[in-house]
Amino acid sequence: MPTDKSRELVAEMKEIFSSSPLVVAAEYRGVDVTQMTGLRQELRSNGARFKVVKNTFARIAADEAGKPELKDVMNGPIGFVVTEGDPASAAKAFVEYAGDNDLPIKIIGGMLDSDVLTSDRVEALAKLPSKEELITKMLGSMSSPITGLVMVMAGPVRALATVLQRHVDNQQEGSVA
Repeated sequence: MPTDKSRELVAEMKEIFSSSPLVVAAEYRGVDVTQMTGLRQELRSNGARFKVVKNTFARIAADEAGKPELKDVMNGPIGFVVTEGDPASAAKAFVEYAGDNDLPIKIIGGMLDSDVLTSDRVEALAKLPSKEELITKMLGSMSSPITGLVMVMAGPVRALATVLQRHVDNQQEGSVA
């Protein structure tokens, strides 16, 4: 007979799986408490979190959330990286922190919206620029043609101003002489 606490955990994981655009399953065997605390702080600062729950509860929640594909990665002691924000920045924070601190974490797979991700695809996602970087690049490329157009449009006016100034200068030199 399921307890109230187990029902609450399943409901919480169902909500997480339903609302999170990115779910990454990772084996965390061998990570001590200090390292896990550092990882969680890094993820939190990037709008993500690392959630550990029993696989039985996670499997039930995945079915209820309409993401049964997640059950394929639920073997052994695993935790889930989930985010409500930018999936690329969450994946990047997770992969970079684990690599920089030599954490014995093995990415098993995950989901991006409704697409199943392998561990290689999660690492490729981590290499993508963040949403803010992409917006900055896009705005830069959008303003470049406008700047060029302004320069071209200002060219004849600038040339006319130069010709008029030289004419004025010549007139002044002629009246002085």
